[in-house]
Amino acid sequence: MDYKNAGVDIEAGYKSVELMKEHVKKTMRPEVLGGLGGFSGAFSLAKIKEMEEPVLLSGTDGCGTKVKLAMILDKHDTIGIDAVAMCVNDIACAGGEPLFFLDYIACGKNYPEKIASIVKGVAEGCLQSDAALIGGETAEHPGLMPEDEYDLAGFAVGVCDKKDMITGENLAAGDVLIGMASTGVHSNGFSLVRKVFDMTKDSLNTYYDELGATLGETLLAPTRIYVKALRAIKDAGVTVKACSHITGGGFYENIPRMLKDNTVAVVQKDSYTVPPIFDLMAKKGNIDEQMMYNTFNMGIGMVLAVDPKDVDAVMKAIRSTGDTPYVIGHIEKRRKRSTVMLRLAVLVSGGGTNLQAILDAIDEGIITNAEVSVVISNNAGAYALERAKKKEIDAVCLSPKTFASREAFNEALLAKLQSYNVDLVVLAGCLVVIPQSIVDAYPNKIINIHPSLIPSFCGTGYYGLKVHEGVLSRGVKVTGATVHFVDGGTDTGPIILQKAVEVHEGDTPKALQQRVMEEAEWVIMPRAIDLIANGKVTVEDGHVKIKE
Repeated sequence: MDYKNAGVDIEAGYKSVELMKEHVKKTMRPEVLGGLGGFSGAFSLAKIKEMEEPVLLSGTDGCGTKVKLAMILDKHDTIGIDAVAMCVNDIACAGGEPLFFLDYIACGKNYPEKIASIVKGVAEGCLQSDAALIGGETAEHPGLMPEDEYDLAGFAVGVCDKKDMITGENLAAGDVLIGMASTGVHSNGFSLVRKVFDMTKDSLNTYYDELGATLGETLLAPTRIYVKALRAIKDAGVTVKACSHITGGGFYENIPRMLKDNTVAVVQKDSYTVPPIFDLMAKKGNIDEQMMYNTFNMGIGMVLAVDPKDVDAVMKAIRSTGDTPYVIGHIEKRRKRSTVMLRLAVLVSGGGTNLQAILDAIDEGIITNAEVSVVISNNAGAYALERAKKKEIDAVCLSPKTFASREAFNEALLAKLQSYNVDLVVLAGCLVVIPQSIVDAYPNKIINIHPSLIPSFCGTGYYGLKVHEGVLSRGVKVTGATVHFVDGGTDTGPIILQKAVEVHEGDTPKALQQRVMEEAEWVIMPRAIDLIANGKVTVEDGHVKIKE
């Protein structure tokens, strides 16, 4: 018995190293010490002594399930670019210069030519970012992974003078948002992509006129690396105030990460060209617009905020590197309370994910003419209260346990709502039964989100995971969420909006709960609030009428 009989081919490993050396050699920088094959990669830091206060920056990532497409198509020479891009773009958007990269390839069986092809892509990504490929690891996992499969990840280290870091600290109203075009889907959202399209060789090799290429060619297009574009901006003497790499979570998750608490980004969706692959996915997968912008980059891979006077210089610098820039929006100061805005009270008992969806929707302009005036929880430990505090929103804990009677609690809750002059009460995961006295005080002014398609799996006893447990035990094929007005019954008020969610084979209650939140609750709750805030919702004979 030897190691090869156990499934690990040492000789194949040696051959892989020999085949990849020519690719690695192209990435070398003067600072690299030694060659490939040592126990560690060595990189001289002599040059950074010139900086006033050098700061090391790092990033680690992989390519996600995009590698599945590379395996189906047996094309492995570009996926490495994606691995590098995901790491170095993060470093660049913090103001740093990538110095070096190390990769990690896990495979079921080491096929030297395939491994060398993967590393060729890694080396190309390093060349595009001026980072040295100073080491890595190829790990053969027989019995753990199928022989023909692999996964690819890596990490990068960069450096920046502290004074040159992009922090968003000086972001101000009036600053201009510039987006840099992506090459397509990049490396995020492929779990959804693989649900939309058949992942077969024939399907991926299908030519689409609207794409001007096969589906596989379009989806495998490597992630754009923006290191040189950001360096060109710096060399032009322009200070980038804030920057966001648009990866998983799309616009909704990533753009807010670059903002100060008192600012909001306003993006004009028609200000740039959306690649046709996104329109094709939305149509074929019946994916609504918000979900598309909450999952994919939608044609913009990097967003910068700059002073208006610097816009022309920035656009010129970006174009000089072969990238395509667009002016896509601007920064505004977060609006303070206004008498014309709908004042919301959000009642929540737990973590506040629905609350966060509402806050994000206000920030992104999905909800207009509305603001959250107060967040109230019956649970002092509810993280929702922390979410409110971070947004400088009044966070109030009113627990029935601290009152002599339930009637006293009900009176206190009503008084608190009235003290804020709220126009709409939003139940966003609130486990407290709303008493008739409050329903009467706010007729058709209390809304609730329920995690099923009412009238199924609703009423007494159906809350939280119990709803999804009921759905799965009954074996239904479609569930979803409902936003409705609150009346004197349990989940019996007029229905405002509903959205269906497919039940998948093998779903657990927790998995189904998460998907219902992501695909339905976080979509229709903000939509319902926006409709109400803009006077488009009326109730006639117990039925909701919506004016579009």
